[in-house]
Amino acid sequence: MLLMTTIDDLPPESLSHIIDRTLEKGANNIHILNAITKKGRMEHIVLVDTDESYLDDVCSLLALEFGTLGIKTFKYEHVKFPFETRSKKVMIQADDVHLEMEVGVKFVKKDDEIISLKAEYEDLESMIVALNSRGIDIPLSKLKTLIEAEAYKNVLEDKRISINVR
Repeated sequence: MLLMTTIDDLPPESLSHIIDRTLEKGANNIHILNAITKKGRMEHIVLVDTDESYLDDVCSLLALEFGTLGIKTFKYEHVKFPFETRSKKVMIQADDVHLEMEVGVKFVKKDDEIISLKAEYEDLESMIVALNSRGIDIPLSKLKTLIEAEAYKNVLEDKRISINVR
């Protein structure tokens, strides 16, 4: 179920608190978008994805935190693509540092053909921490790109992923 409300009188500093509380109450996800409304007024559009079983709790929280007078609800159908997560061994050689770690890679399929893939964020983050602790600085976005590019090369084979960072 998708919930929508708008707010125009709340300081932006409080939004992260409300996001956390909304997720704690059972929301699957929450997005807060900046918008301009009539007469050039600034506002935020709040979109919350939640299961119907959490509807009352989430709506009560939004009313409490935002002071909103109402919330629009939308029933929707979510189109999910079949995917599988494979664990891949990644070996990184940078200067004198050698690091070997596992990273999960999600493969999205259509008609048994892999149409996209993504390395798991949490695994990438762990790799960055391990590299940083060894004095190697690499942006997470670059590491992600390198791993995913190598995974695409090996998409039909069950190979190790090997990356050299220089």
